[in-house]
Amino acid sequence: MKTPCHAGALRPLLAALALLPLALNVQAAGYRFGTQSAAAEGTANANGAEAADASTLFANPAGITRLKGWNFSGVIDYVDPKTRFTDQGSYISLPGSGLAPRSTSAAGDTMSFAKAQPVPHAYLSYQGEDGLAYGLGVFVPWGTKLNYPANWGGRYNLQSVELKSLSINPNVAWKATPELSLAAGLNLQYMEGKLRRAVPYASVYAAGLLNAAHQAAAAGAPGLALQLQQQAAQIFGDPSYDGSIAVNGKDWGLGFNVALLWEPAAGTRVGLSYRSSVGHKLKGHADWTQPSNLPATVQAAITAAPYNGVSALDHNDSDASLAVRTPESLSIHGFQQLTPTIAVMGDFTITRDSRLKQLVIDFANSTADSTTAEHWKDSTKVSVGAQWKVLPSLLLRTGFSKDMSPVPSATRSPALPDAARTWYALGANWAFMDNASVDFSFGHVKLKDASMNATDDGDGTQPCNCAYSTVRGNYSSKATIYGVQFNYKF
Repeated sequence: MKTPCHAGALRPLLAALALLPLALNVQAAGYRFGTQSAAAEGTANANGAEAADASTLFANPAGITRLKGWNFSGVIDYVDPKTRFTDQGSYISLPGSGLAPRSTSAAGDTMSFAKAQPVPHAYLSYQGEDGLAYGLGVFVPWGTKLNYPANWGGRYNLQSVELKSLSINPNVAWKATPELSLAAGLNLQYMEGKLRRAVPYASVYAAGLLNAAHQAAAAGAPGLALQLQQQAAQIFGDPSYDGSIAVNGKDWGLGFNVALLWEPAAGTRVGLSYRSSVGHKLKGHADWTQPSNLPATVQAAITAAPYNGVSALDHNDSDASLAVRTPESLSIHGFQQLTPTIAVMGDFTITRDSRLKQLVIDFANSTADSTTAEHWKDSTKVSVGAQWKVLPSLLLRTGFSKDMSPVPSATRSPALPDAARTWYALGANWAFMDNASVDFSFGHVKLKDASMNATDDGDGTQPCNCAYSTVRGNYSSKATIYGVQFNYKF
C-alpha cells in the first residue's frame, strides 16, 4: 500500500521556502558555496555515498531510494569569515600620456572585506513501495559577497560585489536492481549579481586636457598647450574627482543532474553524481555617477571649440548584461562500514571552472564593454571522513578536505580572490526520537595566503573601458562554519 501524501508532510518544506530570501545573502570565499548539509559538513563533504537523510539530494540524489516514506531535512549554516588584505602599493596610470603613475594607497594598509552570514537549505523526499522515490532540494550553489572600504587602493577595480543564487532541484530516483539505484533531476537556478566600483574621472579629464593641448600645439599656440598640460598633471590621480558605476542584473537558468548509487555488498556503497552547467545572462541596469566639482576652466578647456578633446564627458545610464555559465561537476564517492559502529568514506570531485575566461559587462549604449580577465582552470577536491556510533542515539563524525583553487595567481582579481582551501571538520548526529534527529557540524576552512597584482586593462580588448588601475597586495583568509540540521521522518 502506498503511503498517502498529506498536507502536514509538506509544511516543513513550505516553511523552508519562506526562508529562501535569507539564503540569497551568501558569504563564501570565491564563487562556489560548499556547504549544503550539516551532516555532510561534519565529514568535510566526504559522505556522498552515505545516504542517511534527505540532504543526500545534493550530494547524490540516487540515495533517496534508501529512505522510506517521507523524509525532511532543514539546514542552517552560519559562515563566519576572517579576511584581510594587505596593500603593497596600488597605483593608477594613464598609458600614452607621459604622466607618472599616481599612488592610490599607502603600502601596508590593511582591511577586512567580508562579514558573517546565515544560510538555509531544505530537502524533502518520498518513497512508496513501487521502487520509485521523489525528492526536492532547495539550496544555495554559488555565491560571494565582498565589501571593500570605499577609499581602498583597488577602488577603481572594485568596491563591492554580491552574487546571489538558489537552486530548486526536483529529482526522481529508481531502484533498477536491489544493488543499483539511478536518479535524474532538473535544476531551476536563480542568479542575481550586483557590482560597484569607483570611476577615476580625473583620468578622463586629464586625457581630455592633453588632447586639447595637442590640438593647441598643432594650431601654433604653444603657451596654451603648456598651460593645458600643467592642468592635466594637477588633476590626474586626484581622488576628489572620483565618480562611480553600479551595475545589477538577474536571470533564471535551467540545468540537470544525474546520479547512481551501487551497493555491491552490505555496508559497501559507491556513488557517481554529475551536475550540468547552467547558463545565465544577467540583465539589469548600469548607473553612472559623475562628480560635479570639475573646475570651470578645465571644463571649458575640454569641451570648448576648437580644442575640445572629449566630445561627451557624461556616461549615460543604460541597460546592461553579464553572461555567466556555471561550471559542471562530477563526483565519485564511496562508503564502507568497517564494523557495526565505525565507517569510513571519501569523495573526489572535479569541477570545470575553466569555463570562466572573462567577466564582460555589456552596456546597451555606445559605452565600451567592461572586461575583467579571469582565465580560471579546472579544479579538484578530495575529501575523506569517518564516523563512529558511540551510542544507539549518538553518532560522531570527522573529516578533512583539500580543495584546489581554480584561480591562477596571474589573474587573481578583487571580485573573486579565491585560493586553495584546507578544511578540518567535526560533527555529530543525535537521534532524540525514533523519527527525528539533529546534526551539528563545525568546520575550520583555511585559504592559502594569496598575492594579487591586478590591472584593469580590459584583458587587452579595444576599445577599452578601463581605469588602468593596478591593485597590489596579499590576501589572508579563513572561515569558521557552524551547521545545524533537523531531520524528520513522517
